[in-house]
Amino acid sequence: MRRQNVIVVAEENAKQAKLAAFFLACCGWGSLPFATAVEAEQYILLHGNPCLLMISLAQPEGAADLIRTSRVSTPESLILFVDPSSDGVFAAEMILAGADDVLREPYSDRELTARLWLRAGSRLPISFPGEEKRVARLKIDEENRLTGPDATEAVQLTPMEREIMCELIRSGGRIVTRDALSRRIDNTMWVYGDRKFDVHITKIRKKLRDAFGDRYVVETVRSAGYSFYEIPLRKPSDFAT
Repeated sequence: MRRQNVIVVAEENAKQAKLAAFFLACCGWGSLPFATAVEAEQYILLHGNPCLLMISLAQPEGAADLIRTSRVSTPESLILFVDPSSDGVFAAEMILAGADDVLREPYSDRELTARLWLRAGSRLPISFPGEEKRVARLKIDEENRLTGPDATEAVQLTPMEREIMCELIRSGGRIVTRDALSRRIDNTMWVYGDRKFDVHITKIRKKLRDAFGDRYVVETVRSAGYSFYEIPLRKPSDFAT
């Protein structure tokens, strides 16, 4: 999927504005707001451009028809539906209509970002809004030794740990899905429930912590994958009150 505009369907102007700000901060996409599913469906029928369709309606009348129309007219579109019910009564209907994912109210920006990344793929320039993260400046040599700025000694990695760390470093701080790791390292699809990478990630975390303290983070992002970044060192003035 290429970088493209977002269609936001929400009755309230405040919710439209909040989602528009989120998508702009998250991936640099502009948003086109609609108050009803019918209006959004008419727009898609007229223009037919692939988009990210975000539906967040208190009363999702016409939402299933909108999803079906979008799926037929713009099959490359990414469709997310927010279920306003407390028991998830609309979730199955929207998935059967063609939605890629369903969120439940309330949800956090972090959850939405993770789900977006999981469904859209690792090629998109997605970042987690509101978090201070910096791309880790680490290098790995031919003998599987990992070094970084101000490191007193190198961290010795196993061949598998090296492969994983190379992918995390190349990601530039963005999420790397388990499926992406499996395809790039093993040339196979990742199977849900397979914890083959989790074991190595745990060992990598310990080695990084032993060598660098809390400076480098390998974060497990629920339902998405892993994110690797550096926490900027604080200056003495940062602790002043």
